[in-house]
Amino acid sequence: MTSLAGRRAAVIGGTGFLGSHLVERLVAEGAHVLAVARTTARLCRLSAVRGDCTVALADVCQPESIVGALRRFRPNVVFHLAAHADANESFGHFAECVRVNGLGLVNALQAAAEGGAELFVYGDSAKDYGNASVPYRAAQASRPICSYAIVKSAGWQLCQLAASFTKLKTIAIRPTFVYGPRQNRNVITHVRECVTAGRPVTLMGGTQTRDPLFVDDAVDAFVAAAQKPRAWGQAIPIGGGQELTVISLCEAVIGALGATVPVAAGAEESRLTEIWRSNSDNVDAYQLLDWQPRFSLSEGLARTVSDWTIGDGAVPAVTVRARRGCYLAAVSPGVVFRMLDRRELDDRRAAPRGGRRAGEAGPSEPVRAHAARSGSLPASLHLVMPAHGEHV
Repeated sequence: MTSLAGRRAAVIGGTGFLGSHLVERLVAEGAHVLAVARTTARLCRLSAVRGDCTVALADVCQPESIVGALRRFRPNVVFHLAAHADANESFGHFAECVRVNGLGLVNALQAAAEGGAELFVYGDSAKDYGNASVPYRAAQASRPICSYAIVKSAGWQLCQLAASFTKLKTIAIRPTFVYGPRQNRNVITHVRECVTAGRPVTLMGGTQTRDPLFVDDAVDAFVAAAQKPRAWGQAIPIGGGQELTVISLCEAVIGALGATVPVAAGAEESRLTEIWRSNSDNVDAYQLLDWQPRFSLSEGLARTVSDWTIGDGAVPAVTVRARRGCYLAAVSPGVVFRMLDRRELDDRRAAPRGGRRAGEAGPSEPVRAHAARSGSLPASLHLVMPAHGEHV
């Protein structure tokens, strides 16, 4: 698979931070893209490509949901980025990691296999290496020390096992700390909150190191993973190429914001599962993927701060209503996704972008009635599919 142009690519977790950026990039590459999301809550992140991608509402923890979506879309490649995030340890956190990152992955692998995919790109984590020596290498053994990383590491083994008895090829990308526009809550957003409030930046420790990786660079690596068959079967660490202390990272963010608040290192107790050094020199990624980061920390932070000045990325509530014989998810004025039911014609797989035009047959009366009563999507409504070239 040397090019993604004209290929069918599914991104599980397609409205997430990394996933939404990947969807945009795949569209730009000329791929026919399915963004899989559990809910409509973050559909706004795909507003820029709403006329060029398909959205499936499917939960990886519900096998019939995710398997059904990929069976219908028939992807060539599946990027799996849906995950329960790392957090403070508790039995509840253990359970969610196993449920979402473990069983959810199994369901995603089954969906990819039954959907006829050739390649499964697993969004892994450099946290798999725990407190092993740095820089990270592809041949290095995993040494996870937190529940998130334990299940992530086991997930790569499950990917390899699935490849042994299906036609799936697999590859894992293990990023270090990814940041950028639309990022979830992390140390960089914590600095911004402190600066905005005019208070010191308090840290859990501060002397631990991180290797910040700008989101566009991470996306480049995932795209390269789908285009380099020689790398398939490998778990490849990637990073920004600069190991620095968390204190230094915070100071860089403060500088990018043009502020002067102090950094209070050690103000809070470090996690029991703290990773003290994190760094990838990207030797394996360069050799296997022809990849290396393009953005320096200062460039990445400048782009991140610039995005903050545009807006905070607040996601308005999504309403669902019937219009012109089809379902529409209105995210905000002028930003509309068209909702179709599960019924699909076999020959739709060959269509340039999939989906039926608004004038064609829409959902059945029972489905339409359900939406009118509940104001939410029934379980049978999985796909948001703008017709190719149609203004939505």
